Amino acid sequence: MLKRRDLCVHNNDIEKELRTAEILGIDEIGSEYSGTTNKNVIYRLHTRPAYVTTFPYLLVSEEIGQISSPGLDVFAIRDYPRVRSVLRKRVRRGLGLEIFIDDLRRAEGSVVGKWLDYIRQIYKLSKSTSCQLILSSGATSPREMIAARSFDTLLSLCDIDPVVYWKELESWLDMKIGRKCYIDA
Repeated sequence: MLKRRDLCVHNNDIEKELRTAEILGIDEIGSEYSGTTNKNVIYRLHTRPAYVTTFPYLLVSEEIGQISSPGLDVFAIRDYPRVRSVLRKRVRRGLGLEIFIDDLRRAEGSVVGKWLDYIRQIYKLSKSTSCQLILSSGATSPREMIAARSFDTLLSLCDIDPVVYWKELESWLDMKIGRKCYIDA
């Protein structure tokens, strides 16, 4: 069975977001750490904790200057044309390259076509550099969350096999989170 994950849901009401994720067919979500932990949540941190954690987390950044940082797990791409050349030169093996569907919500039709092409390009780049493409909703409320079937459709539109994508994402997450020193509570 495939585990589907939306690794960027902004935390307003985590319980409500987890219930919505379940309805939408999403098995785990990624969210900011707010002091308490929940099952089926991978926490997004901007700096490595100074202590051993009891929760799974990924280090995330949108700053292009941090793309080569050894501890960085996920680089969030907001403006692909602006960072394309730097990505190709400085991306390191094993990095997650994250794209937000939220960026598409207010876009015009011509921008949507370019955005789909950017996903194809980033997927090719991730394959050639042993990185992982991560498609996230970027939702700021449960209403903005994306259903698992919609993720699958978007992936198919970008010529990415959804089954392969979800399996690759799962093994990438297992590797990234497995390296962290957290105790499964």
